[in-house]
Amino acid sequence: MTQHDTQPAPSDPAASTTGRAERVLAVVPEVAEPVTDPTDHLLLRSSVHRQGGRFPATVVDEDGLFTVLEDAYELGRWRGWRRTEQGTSNTSWFVRTDAGDVVLRRSHNLKTVAGAEFECALIDHLLGHGYPAPPVVRTRNGAVLVEVEGVLHMVMRLLPGGGYDPDDPAHLVAVAQGLGRYHAIVSELTDPAERRRSSALASLGQLGREDLCSAVEVVAPLLPPEAGTALRADARYLADRMERLDVELGERQDALTALVVHGSYGRSAVLLSEGRLTAVLDFDRAAHDLLGLDLAYALKSFCRPGGLRGSRVGIDPDRCRTFLRHYRGQAPLAGADLAAMPGLLEAQRLVMVVKKCDNLLTKQAMVPQQAKDAVKFSLVLERECARVRWLADNPHTLTEDA
Repeated sequence: MTQHDTQPAPSDPAASTTGRAERVLAVVPEVAEPVTDPTDHLLLRSSVHRQGGRFPATVVDEDGLFTVLEDAYELGRWRGWRRTEQGTSNTSWFVRTDAGDVVLRRSHNLKTVAGAEFECALIDHLLGHGYPAPPVVRTRNGAVLVEVEGVLHMVMRLLPGGGYDPDDPAHLVAVAQGLGRYHAIVSELTDPAERRRSSALASLGQLGREDLCSAVEVVAPLLPPEAGTALRADARYLADRMERLDVELGERQDALTALVVHGSYGRSAVLLSEGRLTAVLDFDRAAHDLLGLDLAYALKSFCRPGGLRGSRVGIDPDRCRTFLRHYRGQAPLAGADLAAMPGLLEAQRLVMVVKKCDNLLTKQAMVPQQAKDAVKFSLVLERECARVRWLADNPHTLTEDA
């Protein structure tokens, strides 16, 4: 085992101390071309949604961790590694091994064994259909993950490609087609007769609004009086929109399409080369939910106004129309889903707000928040409030002529 080095590592696409491996869980044996078998189909009928908030980040003993993992995998020597530059939910490294370049992901506390098994089965299913997902590397005894002192670790093959360029029209076409193809492949995993309630939309209900209120009451006293007043005003507006959408979308939910959503199909989750989509990453949040929420996440990520350095408030209607047109070339989009998109775009932002509140409350329970944490949270809420206001005020521009 070598120390981590400073030699060039693979390009970016996008808590506890380490020690011995407590568990290595065998799931599906490694094969050259993963193909989902009947057992995998059964596994993919049920996903595990994240519950609660993320713990504060902790220091990782990289040398100790990599020694354990090098022994668990049949990849030869792990000769160098470096942290990836993107990613907020997990900690990841690019690793050079004797068997080639791989990516190691250290999951956060919300990732469960069942969730990792679901993710791996989904990736195998996609690979069986020729989709550019990153193959999961199995351990020496056929496991899909290694658990080190309660933290889950997965290794995946590094796929080729560079980052998304918002100023290249071919990139927008490629990623739109990529999401459509993904939805077409996973649509067979959901029984149309089986009605599922959206876990994401459920977070906009009473408990979600209470979490928002609780988070504000933690943060506001740590801010200057005027900032605290502005924070409470933003929170009242967001809570009002949550209540309205909880009712409006809840009433029409049975008419909306449910499937295995990607959960984070955005700029950091795709790699492209010469206008072609070469990799789709980050299936960590994949779960059964509403197709429209997955589409909303993609639209807010790929259809920002102004290109690379444009505004992060609002979305460009022309880019939306282009995205939706090419998406629909790969997968159908029901009229009910299209009609609900203005509300679902708002809901997607509000679901993120609830998650931020959960994370803050979890951290507060472990380590009292400081003024700098309060300022950071208030800025997030201010930004999300501006985004939701824009979406509420401009619903007609989102899906015209799509």
